[in-house]
Amino acid sequence: MYDPVPQHDSLTPRERWIGGAFLLVVLGLFTAEVCTNYQPVKLSALFVVLFWVPLLALHEAGHAVAAALLNWYVGQIVVGMGRLVGSFRVGTAVVEIRLVPVEGFVRCVPRNLHLPRLKSALIYFAGPGVELLLALCILLAVGPDRLLTASDDYLLIAWQSLALASAAQGVLNLIPHSVGTPRGEVANDGMGIIRSFLVPESHFAQMIGHTFNEADGEWEADEPGDWGKREE
Repeated sequence: MYDPVPQHDSLTPRERWIGGAFLLVVLGLFTAEVCTNYQPVKLSALFVVLFWVPLLALHEAGHAVAAALLNWYVGQIVVGMGRLVGSFRVGTAVVEIRLVPVEGFVRCVPRNLHLPRLKSALIYFAGPGVELLLALCILLAVGPDRLLTASDDYLLIAWQSLALASAAQGVLNLIPHSVGTPRGEVANDGMGIIRSFLVPESHFAQMIGHTFNEADGEWEADEPGDWGKREE
């Protein structure tokens, strides 16, 4: 959920063309594979790849919405990694779309010390949780018998692929692990849930009063001397 190393350089026109050409080549290779000894079931792999990007956006939206509902300040939402493609603002959050849509993060801080550990865990869970909820809704809507049965029906294959992609993203993000970065280890959602209950309250207290500075991509403190006093 949290950012390893922010990057702010926007794409140049040349990089946009290169990125677009690369995506076309990848989709072309997928299309060629699907067309070779074509069977409708082969479309499933292509559907999973195509669904992965909107599911990533849904995942990060889950974190952000949960944080806002729990009265945390949301400063930044990033979908993808690498160079910046575009950005816009939603409420207090700067939303950034980056070149390589394989991961994302949400940067948020508590506004008070009311159940901060539980709220942190819920925010971490909300990302994979919304994906698992989507998979469950598809399972209930389509029916287990149809969803888990091989078919040549294109619409059913699309639903099966969406359910598979959303369930896979949800489960993979809940398997606890961390990744080393220049700023230290960054926990995934599963590890973040565990760590939320292990860190001292002072960990959350020092975040209170921070706001996100879009210009330099860092947090800036507001009334730092008052952090430890805010409990409501």
